[in-house]
Amino acid sequence: MIEKPSEHETNRAGKRLLRDVLEPLGWVVNDVQEDYGIDCNVQVFDKACPTGAWFHVQLKSSICSAYSADLTFLSQELSVDHARHYALEMRGPVIVVHVDVQSRSVFWYAPQLDRRLSVSLYGTDSKSTTVRIPANQRLPETAPALLDTLERIHLLLANRELTSASVRSFAESLDHMPDQATLYRAFQEKPDTLKLHNIRRLYDQSEFTEAKSRAEVLLCDPDSTIEIKFWAEIQLRAIDYRQTVHSGKPQTELPKVLLAHAKDLQKLTATGPKHLKFYSLIARHAAELDVLVHENSNIFMALHQHLHQDGNPMMALGLYARRSALSRQIISNYNRCLRLARYATTYPDRWVLGRALAEIVTPLGMYLTTLRSEKHFEAERAFADSALQICKLAVWICQETEDDEGIVLAIIDSLLTTRSVDSDAYRWADQAAQSIPDPDVRADAIGCMERAVKRWQGEKVDGDYHGDTIWQIIQNISTALRIDLSNENDPLVRSLRIAAKDNSPERVLATCEHIVATQGAVGPNARLIRNLFNVDTAGSKVVHCTLHDWHKEGRELDAAFKEFKVSYCDSCPEKKPRPEQWQYTDEARREIETRHGEYVARLQGTPHGPRFTLTD
Repeated sequence: MIEKPSEHETNRAGKRLLRDVLEPLGWVVNDVQEDYGIDCNVQVFDKACPTGAWFHVQLKSSICSAYSADLTFLSQELSVDHARHYALEMRGPVIVVHVDVQSRSVFWYAPQLDRRLSVSLYGTDSKSTTVRIPANQRLPETAPALLDTLERIHLLLANRELTSASVRSFAESLDHMPDQATLYRAFQEKPDTLKLHNIRRLYDQSEFTEAKSRAEVLLCDPDSTIEIKFWAEIQLRAIDYRQTVHSGKPQTELPKVLLAHAKDLQKLTATGPKHLKFYSLIARHAAELDVLVHENSNIFMALHQHLHQDGNPMMALGLYARRSALSRQIISNYNRCLRLARYATTYPDRWVLGRALAEIVTPLGMYLTTLRSEKHFEAERAFADSALQICKLAVWICQETEDDEGIVLAIIDSLLTTRSVDSDAYRWADQAAQSIPDPDVRADAIGCMERAVKRWQGEKVDGDYHGDTIWQIIQNISTALRIDLSNENDPLVRSLRIAAKDNSPERVLATCEHIVATQGAVGPNARLIRNLFNVDTAGSKVVHCTLHDWHKEGRELDAAFKEFKVSYCDSCPEKKPRPEQWQYTDEARREIETRHGEYVARLQGTPHGPRFTLTD
C-alpha cells in the first residue's frame, strides 16, 4: 500500500488555505510550475477589473509553526540562496507566506523590505537563515497593508534600477513616456523628498550648519515644487529656532524667528495650494501672538522689579499703561486664532493643519504663567481650558492622518496649560500618549511628559538649555524698556553684565561665616541701572571680614574676593567655611543681616562703605 508523504499533504493544505483567504478578495492565484523558489503568482483585482498589482509567493506550510514566547512573530527558516534571491536579486515583488495548517492561519512577510536580512546575507558562509514573520500580518485582515507594502517594494526596486542604470540610458528611457512635464516633476519630487529626510537626520544629529545649507538649496531650486519648498521652510524654521535658543540671545528673539518664517511661508504659498496657505495663515497669527506674549512677560518682569524695594513709581506707571494695551491685543489676536481653529474642524484638507494648530498653544504657556503670578486665576483657567480644546483638535486631526509626531507636539503643548498630574489636561495627555500606535513615538511622548513633571518640581532636565537665568531676566527687562544690549562695549551693557553676575554673593559668603559683601562705589551707570531696573549690584563690591575688620574693594565681586583671599583668607587660622550644601536663600540673607547689621552700619561714611562717585 502506497502512503502519501505527510509533507506533501501539508503543502497541499497550505495552498488550499492560501486560496481560501485570497480568492474571496477577488485576487487570482496562479500556480507556477517551474521557477526557482516561487510557488505561485497573485494578481490583484478590484471586483472584476485587474488593478495591475501582482506579486510572487513563496509558500511555507507547517502543522507545527514556531511562534515566539510572546506570540508576536513566527520563525521561518530559509536557505541562504533562496533568501538572497528574494531579498536582493528579484526584480518583481515577492512575498513569503507562512500557513499554520493547524490553526488555519495565513501570515505574510516581505523579505525585500527587511534591511536586517539584506545586511546579514553579505559575506555569510551559512547555508540557512531564519526570518521573523510578524504575527499581526495575518490574511485576509491585513490585505490593505499588504498592498501598501507592494508599493514600497516597487519604489525600492525602482531605486535599485535607477542606481544601476547609466545616466544616458535612464534619460533615453524618458523619451518613450507620455506627459513629459508631469513625469519630470514626479522624478524631481522623489529625490527632493529624500533630501528633506536627510535634512531632518542632520537636524536630529545637531548638525545645524549642514542641515541649514541643504534646506536653503531646496528653497532656491527653481525646479522644486511648492510642497517641497514648504517643508524645507518648516525644517529651516526649526533649525533657526533651536540655534537661537542656544545662542544666548534675548528670549524675545525666539518669537521673531517664528514670525519671520511664518511670513516666508505666506510668500511661498501666496498662489496656493490652499491647504498650505491656510497652514501659513495659522502660523502667522500664532507667531504674532507669541511676540505679544513675550512683550507682555517682559513688561511684567520690569513692573515687578519696580513694585517692591523702593522701585521707581513713574516707571511703574508707564509700564502699567503699556501692559493694559498689550492685554487687549493678546485677547484680540487669540480670538482670531480661535476662529481659525474652529474653521479647521470642517476644512476639507485639514489633514495638514494639526501641527499648525498646536503652534497657537505654545505662546499661551508663558501667558498662563504671567496670569498665575498675578493671581488672575479665573482668567488663567479660561485660557487653559480653551488651549486644551485646541490641543484635542490638533490630536484628532493628527490621528486622522496618522501623524504620530504631530500628536506628540500637541501633547507637549497641552502640558503648558497645567502644572499638576492631578488635572484634566495631564490625564488627557496621558491617554493621548498611550493611544499612539508606534511604540517608539509612544515612548517619546511618555518621556516628554515625565520631563514636564520634573520641570514642575523644579528639577533640571537633561537636554534643556540652562543659560544664565539672571542675565536672561535682565535681557527681557531691557527689551521691555527698549534698551539695546547688542553692543558689549557699551559701558551700560558692561555694567549690566556685572549686575547679573554679582546678583548673588553666595559663592563668596560660602567660604567663611565671618565674610560679608556690601556695595562700594556707585557711579553714574550703576545709578542709572538702579533707576531703570531697581537692581543694586552694578557698582563696585567690598568684601569684609567681620572678625578681623579686613576689607578689599573691586569693580566686580570675584575680583575683590580674589585679592581678599590672597591677602587674608589663605593664611587665616580662624577661617570657618559654611556647610557644603549651604545656599544664600532669603532666610540666610536675613540671618546674615541680623548678625552683622551693626557692623555694616558702621561702614557708612567710611572709605569701605557705599558711596556715590562721579565715575564708574
